[in-house]
Amino acid sequence: MAEVTAQTVAELREKTGLGILQCKKALTETSGDMEKAIEFLRKQGAAVAAKRVGKETKEGKVILASGPDAVCAVEINCETDFVAASDDFKAFTAKVAKVILEKKPSDPEALKSQPLDGTTVGEVNTAVIAKIGELITIRRFALEKVGANELAETYSHMQGKIGVIVKLGYAGELKDRTVLSGLAKDLAMQVAASFPIAIEPKDVPASVIEKEKEIARELTLKEGKTGDVVDKIVEGKVSKFYKENCLINQVYIKDTKQTVDKLLVSTAKSQGLESIRVLSFHRLQLGQ
Repeated sequence: MAEVTAQTVAELREKTGLGILQCKKALTETSGDMEKAIEFLRKQGAAVAAKRVGKETKEGKVILASGPDAVCAVEINCETDFVAASDDFKAFTAKVAKVILEKKPSDPEALKSQPLDGTTVGEVNTAVIAKIGELITIRRFALEKVGANELAETYSHMQGKIGVIVKLGYAGELKDRTVLSGLAKDLAMQVAASFPIAIEPKDVPASVIEKEKEIARELTLKEGKTGDVVDKIVEGKVSKFYKENCLINQVYIKDTKQTVDKLLVSTAKSQGLESIRVLSFHRLQLGQ
């Protein structure tokens, strides 16, 4: 009987792409024989995960979840829309979202080692792949912690193809949480539809604005404009860019007579609050 060591477990993991506990169990069951351990895993169907590496995962869902102190959106991919609609896939994604809310890992790699169902998220992922027969990957997630004088809501669009989180902060005494919750949901809908790249102009990277200016200047010069006129036109085009791409500068989709920043001011006033601010937003679109 060969000894089951950390090195042999690591070697089996390299060969199969499976988790530590699964590999250790397989080696223990087969008295440390590497080839028999691989055969043992294949008979269980677990090696499906390793064989499916390299498959394309174009389908899946963006799952949204809320907890007492955080909200999250997680994109989990699979190979077909049939699997994305299956109970096994839905159950797995719900469990993953719950772990993200409770454990608050830093990234998908850290998420894999978090405990789940007596093992880890990574190994449960592998077991689901083996059961379903498709590659399933946790691609990315957004997690927002919610503190005092903060509120976050989510919005799902196109049957889970797009998931949005919007977090608001407010100053003053909040008397009716439902109003602010409704506002956050409406803004999440706005983010899903209008795809802003930043909350306000100062958040747009300088390199992006320089590129917009460069394009605007070249187009203006080609039109035969010269001198100060060019600068004014470039300025106007940059202003338009902000209105289209910064959330608070956008026209509010449910009332085109006002912008989002004016909506924040009017809602704060109506609720007796000093101010309402958009603290953050996340827009996850499947495969983007």
